[in-house]
This record gives sequence, structure tokens and C-alpha cells, in this order.
Amino acid sequence: MIVLLNPTSARWKHRFPLSLMFVGAVLEGRYPYRILDQNIKPDVLVELEALAARGVMKYLGITVMPGPQLHQAIPISKRIKDRFPGVTIIWGGYFSTLHASTVLKSGYVDFVILGPGEHSFLELIQALESGSPLSPITGLGFRENGSVTLTGRRAPSDPNQLPSLPYDRIEGDRYVGRTYLGSRTAAYYSSVGCPFLCGFCAVASIYRARWLAREPGLMLEDMSFLQQRYGVNGIEFFDENFFTSEARAQEFSRGMIGRGISWWAEGRPDTVLEYSNETLKAMRDGGCRMIFFGAESASAETLEQMNKGGTQTPETVLRLAERLRPFGIIPEFSFVFGSPSDDVDGEFRRNIAFIRKLKRVNPSAEIILYLYAPVVFEESELYHIAQEYGFRFPATLDEWASPRWQTFDLRKTPVIPWLRPRHYRQFRNFERVLHGYYPTISDLRLTRFRRRALRLVSSWRYHASLYTLPIEVQALQRAFRYRQPEIEGL
Repeated sequence: MIVLLNPTSARWKHRFPLSLMFVGAVLEGRYPYRILDQNIKPDVLVELEALAARGVMKYLGITVMPGPQLHQAIPISKRIKDRFPGVTIIWGGYFSTLHASTVLKSGYVDFVILGPGEHSFLELIQALESGSPLSPITGLGFRENGSVTLTGRRAPSDPNQLPSLPYDRIEGDRYVGRTYLGSRTAAYYSSVGCPFLCGFCAVASIYRARWLAREPGLMLEDMSFLQQRYGVNGIEFFDENFFTSEARAQEFSRGMIGRGISWWAEGRPDTVLEYSNETLKAMRDGGCRMIFFGAESASAETLEQMNKGGTQTPETVLRLAERLRPFGIIPEFSFVFGSPSDDVDGEFRRNIAFIRKLKRVNPSAEIILYLYAPVVFEESELYHIAQEYGFRFPATLDEWASPRWQTFDLRKTPVIPWLRPRHYRQFRNFERVLHGYYPTISDLRLTRFRRRALRLVSSWRYHASLYTLPIEVQALQRAFRYRQPEIEGL
């Protein structure tokens, strides 16, 4: 049997294990398999060991994103390989693709799937079962004669041609929950890849400006299915760039009118800014409530280093924030602090000033803050600048598992040579005051009273631009168990 494992990825909000469901869809009817999710079953290791002990589990496939999933996947893989060396362990996902050689050199991961994985995974199982050679399989990494072999990246599959996802293989109702969008919110992918090459983005490094999208008619059929089966009234589209095609966005939005489903998706500021009023109105009427945008920086020069420049500038972000106000669509803007530079303090000041200006333009805009975390991307100027400043990734999985690196890919406390302790303090203090004065709407536990209390306590600091030691704001946020706005899966 093949076991597909989704390690813990979120502290409080879980979504369909879609990456494993795509793999399961191509295995369906060919090989017996199970999907196990540590987010739903925290003691999943006990079940894995029981399956291996009975000789039921022959292959263990694990999807590994940077961050929490990595730090679950490492001890699970080591434990299974140590106790049951006959089990073949296969890693896929963003981390495995970007750090394939490091993963394979660990000795306890047998194979790595590179990039889009469903067909490469199937072909690997077929080859192992039949004894066929592995080198013809595109999108595969393995050890051979003491060295690592990588067969290259596979092109993404057309989402319109993939088989139906195996919802019967999961406890679907446990992934549908209450969010800002609705009481029954579910996750969905409608496209793969992105046509842009942002220099700090794992998606750009893997897909290399390729983007393939599901047709609006098929998307609407899927919306009807999710609504009928799970009572869904909210959808989070986890596409890397949902809004690449305006015609597609408009057609889908028109088809969503009257369905009673609110939705959220990700896009680029310069793309959506060029949308017509007709399209924005259709999006609003069709349930679009919020859009996540990578604003990234107040500096045009930094945006150029990130490959975000050209048509996206700081002015683009301000214009978009103003443009969306009359449509009632809330923009979420992410900013990255701490890019490699000799003037980190100046960058912090400029970003803070710009964010304050942005909130004056559109007070409803949500702000999400990150510290810069490099991504393996040889074509990225920013990646090479980071290396020039002394940044190096861990050379082994054991080092990745160390406490020093456990929060790196959460983009909150990365290990960055050019950042000093005061920068981490400045970052956290500004974030606390900002989110005290402008509490996120995504934390549904914040009552009106709590929002007012946070705003009142933070008000003098925000207006005076005094962020040092905001202990009273921190205390109140802890008392309320305040959840910072964030995007999952980075």
C-alpha cells in the first residue's frame, strides 16, 4: 500500500490536503493508497508504525513545505526508516524540490519528486513495481552509485485534464470551517504556477513563469459540488496568481453571482490595477471579498532586485488601494522587511512610513509583515546578493531541524547575517502597534469591545510613531490570543 502523508502545517486552520489529493487522483484505480493528515490526527506516527509493522505500508509519500511541515517530516522519516528500512520514503513539495540534494544525502529519504508531482510519483511507483529504470522519469531525484541524480523539472499538468479529486478518501467536513469569508470555508486550487519571476518566490523558482488555469466552467462545476457536498459558503483560492487572466476572472465572477459564496484569492497589484470597472464590479457581485497582494517594499530599487519592478511600483500599490475602496474589496498587502542591504535601518523606516501612508489611503487594507527569507533561485539577483552578504542554507537535514532554523521559513525570525537583534525587535514592535491600532478582520474571536480596547491602547503610540517596548499592547494581544493576519503555506 502507498501512504500519502500531510504533516502538520497550520496551528489552527486546516485545509484540504490538495497536493496529496492530486497525487491520489492519478493513483486511483491503479494502486491501493491512503491519505493521512497529521493536522487532523496528531498521533499519525503511531498509525504509520502500525501499518509498517503489519507489512501493509510499502511506500510512504510525504509532502514537505518549508516551516512546520519540514520539522515534522524529518523525525517521522528518520523513525520509519530506522525501524522499517524496507519502507520506501518519497518526499515532494516545495522544500524537497528546492533542496533535493540535501534531502537525498540524509540517507533516510529514498526519492524526491521535483516540482509538479502527480505523474512523476505515479511513474516512480510503476518503475519500482516493475523493476524498470528510473532515469527516464522526468521530475525525479534519487541516489545512484553514491551520488545524487536529478532528472530535471517536469512541466505542470493542465488542470483541465486532471482526474477528479478523491474527496471520498478524506474526512472532508473536518477541513471546512469558519473564517471571515463564511461559516463553511474550503480551500481550492484553480491554477498552477505564475507567469512572473519574483526573485524571492519558491513558485517562480519551480514553475519558471509557466501558468496553467482551469476553465471557468469547470471551476463553477466544482463550486457547485463543494456547496452541495459540504455546504460551502466561502472559498480560499490558493493559486499562486489567480488573477493572471482578466477574461477568466470576469467569466468566473459572473458565474458566481447569486451563489452565496464569498471568496479570497491572490494576485499582483499591477495586474488587478488594470482591470476594468466592469470586471471589478463582477468580482464584487460574485462574492470576492478580499485579495492578497505582494506589495513587498516601499523602494522601487528593492522591487527591481526582487524582479517585481517594471509595472509594479510603490505608486501602483497606493493607486490600487484607492481603486478598490468603492468596490468594497479588501486588499491584503504583504511587505518584506530586511532585504540584503547596507541600509537596513533606512529600509525599515521607509517601509513603515509607506505602510502608514497606505493605511491613510485605504484604512480597510490589511497589512501582513514578513522578514526576508532567501529562496534557492539561481536567476534571482536578490538571491545572489543575499549570498554576497554571507547567507548560506544548511547543508544537512539535521541542521535544518535544529532550533536555530526552525522558524526560518515562517518569515518571522529567519537567520539572516545582515540583521541585528535590534532589527527583530523593531520589526515585532511595529507589527504589534500596527495590528493593535488596526486589528485584522480575519481574527473572528475579536469582538467589537476587544477591537476598541486594542485600538485605544495602541492609539497614542501609533499617532506618535513610538513603537519601542509596547508592553501594554503585547499584554492585551496575549490576553485576547490575537492572531496576526498571515498567509499560509510560505
